Amino acid sequence: MIKNSLVILALALVSFTPGHAEQKFQSHDSIYELVKDTVAQHINTAAEYEISVLPLDSQLKLPECSGQLEAFTTTDLIKAGRASIGVRCNAEKKWSIFTSVVIKVYESVIVLSRPVQRGETITRQHLATEKRDVSKLRGDFVTQAEQIENKQAARYAPAGAIPGLRSFIEPRLIKRGDKIIISAIQPAFTIRMNGVALMDGTKGQRIRIKNDNSGRIISATVIESGLVSVK
Repeated sequence: MIKNSLVILALALVSFTPGHAEQKFQSHDSIYELVKDTVAQHINTAAEYEISVLPLDSQLKLPECSGQLEAFTTTDLIKAGRASIGVRCNAEKKWSIFTSVVIKVYESVIVLSRPVQRGETITRQHLATEKRDVSKLRGDFVTQAEQIENKQAARYAPAGAIPGLRSFIEPRLIKRGDKIIISAIQPAFTIRMNGVALMDGTKGQRIRIKNDNSGRIISATVIESGLVSVK
């Protein structure tokens, strides 16, 4: 009985000996907070944004850092989308890991309030303004209706889509075979002649024109529907 009591006492002493204290581990939450703070300091946007840190493996056990945790990146500016942020401990028990973060950026952008067909001319009735995540759009979005109003859709797009500038083309103001006016502008006078378009044209485009009077083929700039200009 006495022998058993001595064994129990010895085990108790071992359990409470400082040298056998339970090892502490770095909390994953402390790593997440450091990563979020680092992104906030380096992100290259003034717009509203949201940071999500992808969870570390729950089985990952890192010794608690006795010093200051340090975050590091491969670039001075962090862009929207997915990024990698490193965290390390340079104390006695050194360790280093990489975390993944997803950064969403929200801006007020133009969206389609109704579907558009290829070749359809865009009007204000097609457009609405909403705050959306633009982090995956690579900058190809519209913030002002004037940027695409009166342009033609290059392809079909459903209602709710965020149109990009590359999704639209300038409308054809002149079609091949159209009867048009050729305006020759000089400092002291302006001459107007009749002609025929030999090709389609959008505003500002140079197209080939046949002068009805002389029969000559010239190059002229499209001004508006039915009107071109030569210098």
